[in-house]
Amino acid sequence: MHLKNIFLCLGHGSTSQAATENGNQKEIESQQCVPERGSQWLQFIAAMSACLAVIACGGHLGWTSPALPHLTNPDVEGSITKSQGSWVTSLYTIGAIIGSLISPLCVDRLGRKYSLLVFALPQLAGWGLIIVANNVILLYTARLIAGIAHGGIFNVTVIYLGEIADKNIRGALGTFLKMSTNIGTLFVTTIGANLPYWKLNLVSLSIPLIFILIFSFMPETPYFYLIKGRITDAEQSLMSLRRLKNRESVREDIALMNDAVVEGKKSKQNFFKELIRTRGNRRALIILLGLKATQQFSGHMAVVAYTQEIFSHSGSTLPPAQAVVILGVFQLIAGFMAAGLVDRLGRRILMLVSGLSSAVALIAVGVFFYLKYYLHADVSSITWLPIVALIAYDVMEVFGIGTLPYVLLGELFPTNVKGAAVASGILVGSVFATLVGLGFQAMNSMLGIHWTFWIFSICCIIGTLFVYFITPETKGKTLEEIQVVLNATKKNPGEL
Repeated sequence: MHLKNIFLCLGHGSTSQAATENGNQKEIESQQCVPERGSQWLQFIAAMSACLAVIACGGHLGWTSPALPHLTNPDVEGSITKSQGSWVTSLYTIGAIIGSLISPLCVDRLGRKYSLLVFALPQLAGWGLIIVANNVILLYTARLIAGIAHGGIFNVTVIYLGEIADKNIRGALGTFLKMSTNIGTLFVTTIGANLPYWKLNLVSLSIPLIFILIFSFMPETPYFYLIKGRITDAEQSLMSLRRLKNRESVREDIALMNDAVVEGKKSKQNFFKELIRTRGNRRALIILLGLKATQQFSGHMAVVAYTQEIFSHSGSTLPPAQAVVILGVFQLIAGFMAAGLVDRLGRRILMLVSGLSSAVALIAVGVFFYLKYYLHADVSSITWLPIVALIAYDVMEVFGIGTLPYVLLGELFPTNVKGAAVASGILVGSVFATLVGLGFQAMNSMLGIHWTFWIFSICCIIGTLFVYFITPETKGKTLEEIQVVLNATKKNPGEL
């Protein structure tokens, strides 16, 4: 296409002296010689509006931090036990497993856009049930239903962001998932620190409502239209996302996308069988499992769900509710920084630095609790240590092990298995998160809280090194180029 434009320009230049063209003809020739320039602002707007649903998911995830101290308070009417509190935490991730299984049935039938809108409904229902809950059964039900929304929303949003983004900003848009989760968590912890429990729930209900209102006006992805054979709609979608007016400007990219979709359809069997049939899919699946294991077994779910309880163990004079808000602010700042770095430094180096730094921070938390509870040493002069170390953990986790799994989920798989692959990733992550959420209190009782954090750090180190050496660098590559790398038989440095 670029050579064609050059030859057109050269041809017109050689005949300009021989013929007199009218103004309209000159304008047409000028348009042919100069490629149309578009804009990416709608891609950012569409990504941010889709991530409003993820912000609501982050709200549900972080809700346990301010809610559990209230719900387990014996002085509160209808209070629950700590064991029941563990189930209130973990039923959310169990619901996410169900949502992950449902989402592949929707994403290629309803489309990415309408699947997100549909999954916002159980999210609303979850908040509604929490508001009216007067017993633990209703709380269990609310968390399970909200978890179904979480599994579906994360699956579909990963696909949506990967398919609307140009290759030079795809990594940045992928970081929006983690950043949005952190915004949601910060939102509910801040509200929980300053408003009573019932107001916290009412305010949280507003986020999915705002999402439905705004996202209804966003475009569908061109890949979905190509899956349905609607090439004209796919061209219009890509023109809209790039703010282009000339259909010829997107025809070459649409042709490449369509070739990938058609090739995927040729080999389309059972989704999950197809995941292990080809070399590239098998490699991507191994990377995915390594990413999710590292993300969850580094203790992320436990830190999010039990932040206030962990801080209360430190004995610091800083109230746990305020410490959680400070933690959330640092997470958010780190999220913005990660968005700017992921397409500059690349995925692999961020993964390595993030994972090893997070492990050091977890070791420091474990050392503090070892001194306090095992050696019974005087730690009054270092009560700041677990707070600072957990802030460091959350900040470094955002730079890599907490963010990049969502970026790579949208990049590593071809369109014919992307729905099943992303669902598998979220499902596996939810299973791991459930185990961590349920096991946190049990490990604290059996081994001591210091060993709990040391085990998290060991998992973090092993997982980080494993993923670093098997993951290709996807920075600056189109989705089609990434498939070529994954299916290659020769191993190159930094590539599979």
